[in-house]
Amino acid sequence: MSEPEKQSTPPVNRFRNALSNGEFVLLVESSSPSLSNDPIAAGERLAALESAVLSVPGVNAALAITDRYLNLDAWRAVEYANALREENRDRHVIYLSGRNTTAEELEQLADAAAKSRNFNIVPVSGNCIPGDTLRECRKRVFTESVEILRGLSARPQPFFLGGTVNPYVYTPYTMMGQYFKLVKKLNAGASFVVAQAGWDMLKLQSLRWYFSGRNLYDPMIARLVLLTPNLVEKILAGEYPGIYISRDFQKILEKELRYSQNQFEAAQFRRIELQAAGCRLLGFSGIQLAGAETPSRAKIAAERIANALKEFDNFDSWLEEYNSYLARAEMSPFTSSFYLYDHTLRRAYPEEEHPAVRDFGEPKISPGEKLSFRLRRFLFEHADEQRADSRRLLKRLFASCRGCHNCRLPQTEFVCPESCPKRLPNGPCGGVKPTGECEIAPGECIHSKVLRLSYWNESMQTLEDRILDSGRDETFQ
Repeated sequence: MSEPEKQSTPPVNRFRNALSNGEFVLLVESSSPSLSNDPIAAGERLAALESAVLSVPGVNAALAITDRYLNLDAWRAVEYANALREENRDRHVIYLSGRNTTAEELEQLADAAAKSRNFNIVPVSGNCIPGDTLRECRKRVFTESVEILRGLSARPQPFFLGGTVNPYVYTPYTMMGQYFKLVKKLNAGASFVVAQAGWDMLKLQSLRWYFSGRNLYDPMIARLVLLTPNLVEKILAGEYPGIYISRDFQKILEKELRYSQNQFEAAQFRRIELQAAGCRLLGFSGIQLAGAETPSRAKIAAERIANALKEFDNFDSWLEEYNSYLARAEMSPFTSSFYLYDHTLRRAYPEEEHPAVRDFGEPKISPGEKLSFRLRRFLFEHADEQRADSRRLLKRLFASCRGCHNCRLPQTEFVCPESCPKRLPNGPCGGVKPTGECEIAPGECIHSKVLRLSYWNESMQTLEDRILDSGRDETFQ
């Protein structure tokens, strides 16, 4: 083989190969440390965590390094990952956050990732920092994950890209917004999916059923959390955007917190075992485990998960134990929570015909909203065929237009998607609240509003068809 031919041979990627071969993977999450940390000591801790995770037999385990998850004053994940052994980097996953990151900086980080052979990357738009005001959030740069995916997939390096989704939302319009945006991420270059952290297995199954019903079979990884008392307190205080604990689950945790520390920890490990086994039986390709960042804790968790995967080899025995352990606790945050399908978590996969989608019910549209929609439609019916800056003042007055290079009001129910506080035009972020409210601004997420109006206007199916039919490299909306 000539030298040019050798250079063109794609590098081995054991993470991608594991997903392709149907192996169940375990990613142990590690957050990039604060810049105030000694980089040598931080690197040694990451290397020790890597050694502990890779040493566990019976499960294909590796690391997932998050990027600026809750702290801007932190090492970038791409930089932190250099502490990993080079021969193992194809097994691990690196996150890349668009928060406070310009397009030029993302190019530099992509170059660094390629140079260090960190090819498994999950781009995220990033959340607002807890305590941010709306004004502070609007001042921040949020390069959207869809755009990051498009940029990375166009590069010559053989990146293996993932996309995230938050399935733990409980209004039909917020849920469909998450699903639609995930399809956009797949079209933009993502080849696997990581679901937001949560505890509602019905929502995880609904996510799988929706995508399999649309003939989309990209590997999915469920993010789980190994809880500690401190972590429970922070989640309940709202310090982890997009992650919520239901009242029933909170009562269970409060009861467990009255146990000794060892008993509380044992209860959390057993819950993780059941969730992990359930994810595999529901068709997920793996899990990403947060809350196990020390080598000893990560090794124990990996060993127990490996044993649980052997313990539960059929859905019925797992479901019986899962229901018994949780005492059929309600994992949804409120009583009127919406689920896409009936009879979920009664069988692993749809039998024969795919289950029918539940009726969304009558959308709540006020007379004022109807009048405003009709006025905007009259004024901007052909806005997508005109220059983006055409009739800018009217757009600002009647559609909250914030200015962009490509007006698409007719495709978004005449609601400007750029009015999102983070200026994310392609769909809701992972921090959207279960009720459909914006992570940072008062009121409804702008993308949830678009879909609510589209359902009232009987155009949601058209929107869904256009998104699903778009090519994997085509820009839409």
